[in-house]
Amino acid sequence: MTAQDLSAVILAGGKSTRLGRDKTRVRIQGQTLVQRMVSLARRFCRSTWVVGQHPQQVDAPWMLDEIPGIGPMGGIITALKRLSSPCLVLACDLPAMHEDLLARLIAHRSSSPGRQCMTTFMQEQTGYIESLVAVYETRCLDLLLASYEKGCYRLSTAVPPEYRLHIPYGIQEEHFFFNVNYPGDLEKILSEVNPGTLTG
Repeated sequence: MTAQDLSAVILAGGKSTRLGRDKTRVRIQGQTLVQRMVSLARRFCRSTWVVGQHPQQVDAPWMLDEIPGIGPMGGIITALKRLSSPCLVLACDLPAMHEDLLARLIAHRSSSPGRQCMTTFMQEQTGYIESLVAVYETRCLDLLLASYEKGCYRLSTAVPPEYRLHIPYGIQEEHFFFNVNYPGDLEKILSEVNPGTLTG
């Protein structure tokens, strides 16, 4: 399922200080984490961009994060301003993310047009919002800018619940949202893929 009005935005602006190496260069089964997310997003969106502070070695257009140092919010604000289109936003470090999840996200958004500014997944047991696997509508920009100006950079706070469309998911799907932050996360991935397919 392709959404012709959507642009994909892969966020690759983190410093990877917790991991101790540049996570965008980690390879799984022959692809870097960024390359894998670009390939996945292209199945659904008319254009795919990588946003960060340093150009990535990937076959996709790149844009500079205009508000560095505040986390993902800066990259999303940059993309919404530059592209002037709804954006499918994905973190670059989601090695288990699957096209079925993205298809569900886009279908849910398409079937419920309305006042929502953000369509995303919510963990049923904890209420945790997956802000980096989400569609941000163009009108979400005003909410993000208002939050930024107040010094609040938390995405789930910047977009209040009444402006979010939630897709509930359970414990059995948590692994799809697993992201790479620490060396132990890399070890976990290594234990789940064929030996030798993960390199830094």
